[in-house]
Amino acid sequence: MAPPVLLDQLLRERTAALLQSATDYRRYARHLSSRLHRLRKTLKVRRRVPAKARKSTAAPADAIMSKYKTHVPSAPELETDKRFAGILLLAAERAWAHAMESKATMENNAAGAPEKKRHILSRLEKARKYAAALQSILLDDNTSVTSFTDYERLQVVTYTSVISATGDLESRNYDKAVASLAVAYTGLSGLVLNFSTPDASDDDNDMADLYRDLLSNTIEPALKFSAIQVDSSSRSVAVLALARKYLPTSPVDRLVSSVAKDEIKAKELLSGKSEAVEALSTMPTTRWRSHTAQLRDASVAAAILAARTADETLFSDVLSPSGNAAKNLSSRDKALRFDPALLAWQDAVDAVHDAIAEVTNSSIDGAQERIQELHIVSTYANYSLISRRIARDNLLVSQLRSTLSKKQKKVSNPSAAVSKSVASHVRAITGIYDAILQSISQIIELPGVAADEALSNALSSLQKYYTSLRLAIAAVGYPQASVDASIYWKKAVDEINDVDEVVLNLDHDDIEDDNNTKILFTVDVPGTRKLLTSGAATSQSYSEQAKISEEAILEAQRKKGSQPFVIDTLTSAAMWIDKRTGKTKVVDMERLVDLENIARLTPVPAKPVFFDTAFNFIGYEDGIEKELTASSAAAANVSGKPEIPTAAQPEEKKIGWFWRR
Repeated sequence: MAPPVLLDQLLRERTAALLQSATDYRRYARHLSSRLHRLRKTLKVRRRVPAKARKSTAAPADAIMSKYKTHVPSAPELETDKRFAGILLLAAERAWAHAMESKATMENNAAGAPEKKRHILSRLEKARKYAAALQSILLDDNTSVTSFTDYERLQVVTYTSVISATGDLESRNYDKAVASLAVAYTGLSGLVLNFSTPDASDDDNDMADLYRDLLSNTIEPALKFSAIQVDSSSRSVAVLALARKYLPTSPVDRLVSSVAKDEIKAKELLSGKSEAVEALSTMPTTRWRSHTAQLRDASVAAAILAARTADETLFSDVLSPSGNAAKNLSSRDKALRFDPALLAWQDAVDAVHDAIAEVTNSSIDGAQERIQELHIVSTYANYSLISRRIARDNLLVSQLRSTLSKKQKKVSNPSAAVSKSVASHVRAITGIYDAILQSISQIIELPGVAADEALSNALSSLQKYYTSLRLAIAAVGYPQASVDASIYWKKAVDEINDVDEVVLNLDHDDIEDDNNTKILFTVDVPGTRKLLTSGAATSQSYSEQAKISEEAILEAQRKKGSQPFVIDTLTSAAMWIDKRTGKTKVVDMERLVDLENIARLTPVPAKPVFFDTAFNFIGYEDGIEKELTASSAAAANVSGKPEIPTAAQPEEKKIGWFWRR
């Protein structure tokens, strides 16, 4: 027997139909009509009312007016075959599709809007009646319909509340809408908890995702909007708390308790006390650089509290390790430990951004003050996110630098070209330093940072510090004895000398956080300065040695009279000016090319096309042409062929295509 048509199947069909325009809704309604017709035919349900029954005075009023009536299945029918429930739910879904079609048409064409509005409300009320009829039968204690499980009953209750809320929102009856939406929110959350098991199948996970989409994209925004319309103070209340506040007397709690497989989350759902609500009471305010902001949004407070919890694990494992297990972690493993904290802080940043957008688009009193507070929280969350991202990048750099130092030890000749592996490591480290510098620029652009002189100066010095490290790594990408390496080393030393160590020692006590926020400014400026100065001196010494050895070789060749040929020095240095000394070279015009070596070369025959073209225009004397004619005639007589007289042809002057141009 086929499963009954309930909310799960209807959601799958809505998703497959891709409902966006009036045409899509019309096609979807026709599809539902076809399914409903087949189901009635399979179950042998008769809709047509006989003429005698219509004329009978004992017949119902709606039967007297119409040839057809909607078949409401009885409890014995539902007990015998669950498919009878699909008759009412498919009819309700078809009425909803007709209403959405009219609504989409009215949005594109406002002509006849009052009539269309009445038609929409009529269709939605019809859908509500169908769904409510099935719900009353399944939840009636007097009717013993035991074939339906609590999960299936919860689907019917949830679908009925969703359809009712849709009609209430269309009629702008927000008091009823918020009650229906509270039931829908609780029911959908319970349906999601029915699949919250580790061994859930792929189909169950897909169904849970459909429930979550309907919950997050439709029910939660509508519940928030309706609650604000009823009471403006509900703007800062969490959605879960709103659902418990406006939940009417309904069997949905009993059904959720029966189907939920996660007891902890089910308890939070039914009690209305979630992590967001507790976070708001645990952390009512936050402070950033002597600015205190009140956390009014529960979702923002919950996100920041979750990020701080992730930070505790990060600091205990990586940034402030105390055990041997943390010390044995490799740089790569330590970098991976940053991912949970980075994701948590990114969620906090997104929550603050959504809260700012919501307050900006609203017309509540004191909106500007709340926006200022949210900007303070936004700066705090973004600063925490970016600082931990920079700390993670520094770990990656330390790992690459250790590998790079091992490869550099194998290079014995300072004038040798850099290997491909060294060049690839240099490019990777340079890219990470570019990301770090970009992250620091993002911190400088945060609200309130530019007005903080101490923090701005510290960030500027930090930029110079990482710029010096980037230049030092760029110098490693050139041979140690090259001029380019010396130039990069000199620029790196100049940048590190401009770093002010006093400015970097900020007072971080005015940043409220359980963890240490000094990780951004934990840099070893004296050690880095010493290292870069040593590297610059080494590169300069190699460069001077290479210069002295080259000059010695040239001087020895000049004394021996064996100055190199000009053609051999064209690709190694400038022809007339020496790049290192800046002096003009004296070129011996008698030593342009080594003629002895050229004489030993094997010549290659060449046939220039220009000479072939010019050869066609060489004029011959008359005697030569006569000799050629006589020789051809003699050859004809020898072969025995008679000479054929030819008519005199006018002399044509040859003009080639080349010269006509």
